Amino acid sequence: MNDATYVLDEGLGKFPKIHDLQTQLRDPSLADQDREKLEEELQTTEGQAASFMQLANETVGMMKLFTNTLTDAFTMPEVVGRLAAMLDFNLSVLTGPKSKKLKVDNPEKYFFNPKALLPELVDIYLNLASNREFIEAVAADGRSYNPEMMQATLEILKSKDLKDPHELVAWATLCNKFVQAKIEFEQLELDYSDAPAEFEDEIMGDLMKDPVILPSRHILDRSTIVQHLLSDPKDPYTRQPMTIEDVVPDVALKARIDAWKESKRAAALAAKSDAMDTTA
Repeated sequence: MNDATYVLDEGLGKFPKIHDLQTQLRDPSLADQDREKLEEELQTTEGQAASFMQLANETVGMMKLFTNTLTDAFTMPEVVGRLAAMLDFNLSVLTGPKSKKLKVDNPEKYFFNPKALLPELVDIYLNLASNREFIEAVAADGRSYNPEMMQATLEILKSKDLKDPHELVAWATLCNKFVQAKIEFEQLELDYSDAPAEFEDEIMGDLMKDPVILPSRHILDRSTIVQHLLSDPKDPYTRQPMTIEDVVPDVALKARIDAWKESKRAAALAAKSDAMDTTA
C-alpha cells in the first residue's frame, strides 16, 4: 500500500508538468535556446513518468488481486483509513478538475491509460464494498472524499463503457452507502478536543482507540505504531529493533478512554433529545 501511494503520486504528478511543457513547446515564437532547455526538461520528466507509471500499474493490479483475496488485511483499523485516503485522492485526480492537467500527447509512451487505471481503482473499492469499516473510512476521509466525485466516476464509467451494467449498479449502490455513512458520521461526530492528555497519542496527538505499551514504556495507539513499523521496525523512542508482537495492550487505559467517550456520547444524545423536545 505504501508503494501504491508513492508510485501513483509520483507518476500522476508528472503529467501536469508534461502537459505544461508540451503546451509551451507548441509556441512557434519560442527561442531556440529556450526550446532546447524545455525539450531537455520534458525528456527527463517523460522518463520519470514512464518508470513510475509502469510500477503504478503493476502495484494497483496487485492491490486489486490482494483486496479480493485478503480483504481482512486491508480493513484492519491500522490500515483501512490510509487505504481509503489513498484511493479517494487518486480517484479525485483521475475524475476531478485536476484530470484536465493529465492530458498529454501520446500517453501510451508513459504507460498511462486512464481507461484502464480508473476501473482498476474502482475494482478495489468494489472488492471491499461489503466491509463496514472500509465504508466508514471512506466517508470519514475529509481530504478527498465527496459524493460528487463518486458520481463523476459513475458517469465516466458509463460514458466510456468501462464497466458492465452489473458493476455500474454495484458502484452506485456503494456510493449510496458512502453517503449514508457520511450522514451518520456527521450526526454522531463528537468533540474530543478536551480529552485528558493521557488519552492522546504521543506522536499523532489523536484520541487513542487501542493504547499499547512499547518496550520503551511509552504509550501509543496501536494504529500509530503499526504504521511506523511498516516503514521502520524499531521503537521510535529508543531506536531498538521491535515488532508489533513486542507491544502490550494497556487494558486499564483503554477502559478509561472508552468510559470517557461513552459519557461524551451520552451527553451529546441527551442534549440532542432536549433540543428536539424544546422544538416540539
